[in-house]
Amino acid sequence: MVDGLRERVLKVFDYFRPFQNSDGLLENLKGWVFVEWSKSNDYVQPVNYPSNMLYAAALGAAARLYQLAPFRDQAEALRKVIRQQSYDGHFFVDNAVRKDGKLIPTHNRTETCQYYAFFFDVATPQTYPQLWQTIVTDFGPARHTTHAYPDVSPSNAFMGNIMRQDLLSRAGLTEQLMREAVSNLLYMAEISGTLWENSSNEASMDHAFEAHIVTALYRDILGLFKMDMVRKTVHLRFTDLSLDWCEGRVPTPEGFVFMRWSRAKDLLAYQIDVPEGYSVQVENLSKRNLVQRRFPHGKVNFGIKVEGGYK
Repeated sequence: MVDGLRERVLKVFDYFRPFQNSDGLLENLKGWVFVEWSKSNDYVQPVNYPSNMLYAAALGAAARLYQLAPFRDQAEALRKVIRQQSYDGHFFVDNAVRKDGKLIPTHNRTETCQYYAFFFDVATPQTYPQLWQTIVTDFGPARHTTHAYPDVSPSNAFMGNIMRQDLLSRAGLTEQLMREAVSNLLYMAEISGTLWENSSNEASMDHAFEAHIVTALYRDILGLFKMDMVRKTVHLRFTDLSLDWCEGRVPTPEGFVFMRWSRAKDLLAYQIDVPEGYSVQVENLSKRNLVQRRFPHGKVNFGIKVEGGYK
């Protein structure tokens, strides 16, 4: 499939090439330049930095797929230019405009632009630690009550909040991810039984993209971190969560992968059932002692207190 799509993938970059300015940035793109349903969409011309962050990631992906060193070099050069132009010492700004023929970054700053920077590897928690700390502690749903950084426009459900969700996952902040998911999504489910395109009910109230939360629930909360159905491997990753228990199952061509865990004091007990031929790798990032228990289905009990401790 990858080889069969090569010609079409390269044609995509052929289309974008005429829009590259002397700095390698896409400028004056035609049509609809979409970043997010928020103020971010007001800052898309003539040079939009979030879109160029995405473009750099696309170049990098094509380079990996087809072993194209020029694309890899172009992606890195583009990220370097974005860092030089977009970062104002505190935040990444959203766009730049032409003045007397010179490209000048604006002062337009949005929460979502920061997520694009970290999501697409323009920034990392190591290279921009202060900004990362601001993102973790001051951004997100808490801003609705704290009103922190009023000059930085807040994110919406699609795309900023979803990007934030995955950034928290990458950083191993699963408890925060879980709590923010409740703040961002539970009220939607309570009102309509669905998840929405926006944080408010002004557009689609049944939006497929919001189902990405299911990925986080299985990967980060349940702990089915990676499932490779080709190589038939299951990678479990346990982290510290305030939940008492969690269980779920995922279908494979050979049958279901079933998993359940429960915590009690310093013990984290889990059960994992996989189809024949699958191997399991376990990574324990929690502060609890990890033990495996096997019980008949329908009689799964974990962390039962008995005399002298737990079993």
